[in-house]
Amino acid sequence: MRSRSRGGPSALLLLLLLPLLLPAWAGPTLVSVNRGLRVMKGGSAFLSQDDLKFTVPKEKDACKVEVVMNEPITQRVGKLTPQVFDCHFLPNEVKYTHNGCPILDEDTVKLRLYRFTETDTFVETFNLRVYLLEPDCNIIRMSDSALEVSEFYGLSRAIDKNLLRFDYDRTASLECTVSLDPVGTRLPAHGQVVLVEPQPEEPRGDQPHSFFPESQLGTELKCPGGRCTLGLKTVGSLTMSCEEFLRMGLRYQHLNPPSPDIDYISVRLDLTDRRSKTVYKSESAWLPVYIRAGIPNQSPRAAFMAMFILEVDQFILTSLTTSVLDCEEDETPKPLLVFNITKAPLQGYVTHLWDHTRPVSSFTWKDLSDMQIAYQPPNSSHSERRHYEVELEVYDFFFEKSAPISILISIRTADTNAPRVSWNTGLNLLEGQSRAITWEQFQIVDNDGIHDVQLVTVGGLHHGQLTLRGGKGFLFTVADLQAGVVRYHHDDSDSTKDFVVFRIFDGQHSIRHKFPINILPKDDSPPFLVTNVVIELEEGQTLLIQGSMLRASDMDSSDDYIFFNVTKPPQAGDIMKKPGPGQIGYPVPGFLQRDLFNGIIYYRHFGGEIFEDSFEFVLGDSHEPPNLSGATGSNNPYHSGG
Repeated sequence: MRSRSRGGPSALLLLLLLPLLLPAWAGPTLVSVNRGLRVMKGGSAFLSQDDLKFTVPKEKDACKVEVVMNEPITQRVGKLTPQVFDCHFLPNEVKYTHNGCPILDEDTVKLRLYRFTETDTFVETFNLRVYLLEPDCNIIRMSDSALEVSEFYGLSRAIDKNLLRFDYDRTASLECTVSLDPVGTRLPAHGQVVLVEPQPEEPRGDQPHSFFPESQLGTELKCPGGRCTLGLKTVGSLTMSCEEFLRMGLRYQHLNPPSPDIDYISVRLDLTDRRSKTVYKSESAWLPVYIRAGIPNQSPRAAFMAMFILEVDQFILTSLTTSVLDCEEDETPKPLLVFNITKAPLQGYVTHLWDHTRPVSSFTWKDLSDMQIAYQPPNSSHSERRHYEVELEVYDFFFEKSAPISILISIRTADTNAPRVSWNTGLNLLEGQSRAITWEQFQIVDNDGIHDVQLVTVGGLHHGQLTLRGGKGFLFTVADLQAGVVRYHHDDSDSTKDFVVFRIFDGQHSIRHKFPINILPKDDSPPFLVTNVVIELEEGQTLLIQGSMLRASDMDSSDDYIFFNVTKPPQAGDIMKKPGPGQIGYPVPGFLQRDLFNGIIYYRHFGGEIFEDSFEFVLGDSHEPPNLSGATGSNNPYHSGG
C-alpha cells in the first residue's frame, strides 16, 4: 500500500474574499480556512491544506478551483500553477512562482471556486494575496557596482564576476545553468543584450577595399548619430553554465529613447542534480541597468482626444473603443498598458468578450483597441435614460499608475419590438454532467409578446447536446426556459469549452445569440507512460533510475503523485528506495514519480549470472479510487557483465 508524504515547504496564504457577483443562491462562503502566502522574491512556495481549506466534503460533491487568467492586474510578477486544481489538493501540487521583479512587494491571484452537486453549480470568486519578501540567502548575488549606460544608444560594461556571483554549494552532483528569455519576459524593455564580436583586421594598403565599408554603412543607418558600437551581435534566448555566463562578456545596449532611467535584464538560474536530471532549486532575478540620460519613470495619463462617454442601448452588450477611453504613455508600448477598474458601475458590469458572461476588473490597452472590452447593461427595464460611472487607473510596464480616469455610461431606453437577450451568464458544469438552462441564466425580453418568442438551435454543441423534457430538443419557448426543462448534456469528452448559438424570433423579428458553456475537467483519465528506456549497468552494480529514463504523465492530476505499482518484480535484482545520502536503501513494491524526480529510486543487481532483467508495473493516479493504466509498462535493465 502506498504512503503519501505530507512533508515539503510550507507556505502562508492570505485570502481576501470579495463579493464579485456572487449569485444570491450561493449561500455562505465555501472557504473555511485561509492564510497568507509568503514567497521569497525570485523563488516559489507551495500551497498546503493547512493554509487553504474549503467546507465541501470530499466524499459528497466535486469541487474545483480555477485560476482566472484574463485579469492582467493579477499575477503581475508571478504565476500560480496548475490553472485548475481540486479543492482537496495534495502537498507540493499548487505552486506560486515569482519572476524576480524587485519593484512590487505584493501580488494578487484571482481564483474561482466551483462546487458541483448532482443538480446545481455553486460559484464563488475570491482573491489570493501574495506577500513578496526579500530573501535572506539567495543564490544570485548582485554587487554594489551596477550596470550603467551613460547615454542613449550607449553600451554598458560586461556582465562578469565583479557584477554578479552565484552562491551555492559547488558539489559534483549539482550543475548550475543560467537562462535569458527576452521574448517571454519582455526584458530588457528599452534595450537588448549584446555580445561584442571581434572585428576583422583592416585591409592593408595593397589590398582592394570599398571606400565605404558595408558594415559601417549598415550601422550608420540603424544608429542615429552613428554612436552605436560596431560588431555587436544581439543575444536572444539562451541557456548556459553559470561560469560560462560570467565569462561570455554580455553587455546591455540601450535602444529606445525616451526611456526611464532604469531598465532590467531578467535572469533565471537552475541548480540541477546531475544524477537524476531534476531541478534541485530555481531562482529568478531582475538585473538593473541604470541609464544616466533617462528620467524617472513617468505616470500614464488620460488621452486628450478621448470622449470618456459611452452611449449604450438598453440590454445591448456594447464594446468600449479607444475613442471612448484612451491614455498616453511615452515609455511603455501601448499594448502593454493595463487598465484597473477601481469603481465599478452600480448596475451592469464591464466584461471581456472572451467570456462575456463574467465581469472583469482589469484589461489591457490591446484588449481595448481590439474591441474586446464591453459593458453589459443591467437586465432591468426603465422608461428613462440612466447614467452610471466607471472609474479606472492605468498602470505602465513598470507599475507606475495614472490619476483616476472616469467614464460616464449613458443607457438609452429601448425603441424596438425585436426580441433581445437581457441576461446571459452561461453554464458551468463538470465534465460529463448535465445542467438545465434556467431563466436566471438566460433571460429574453420582447415588447410586443414574450409568449410568442421561440428559440432554435442553429450552431455550436461541439461537445454535447440539448434536450427538451428528456427528448431531443432544438426548438423551445421562453416558457420552457422558465420551467427549467431545457438541459445541456456534456458528452464526457476532455473538453473545456462549448457553446450554443440560438436564433431567437417572435414571428416578425429575429436575432442570433451565443450562449457559452464552461466545462471543468474531472479526474477520470489514467496516467500514461511517456519514457521507458533501457538501463545499462555492470554486474552487481546499484544504479539510480533517473526521471529521464522512466516517466509518466497524467492529464487531470499532478504528475508527482503518479504511483508505479510493481506487479511483477525483477528476477535478478530489486527496486530500492534510498531516502538520502549515506542512508541504507530498502526494497519497495512501488514508488511515486516524485521519488524518481528526487533521485531516490534505484535498481540493484544481485550479481548473479543473469544479464537481462525487467519489471512490470501498473500506473495509478492520486484519485480515490485511483485511475489505473490499462496496459502494463515495463523497464528493462541490461547488465553488461563484470
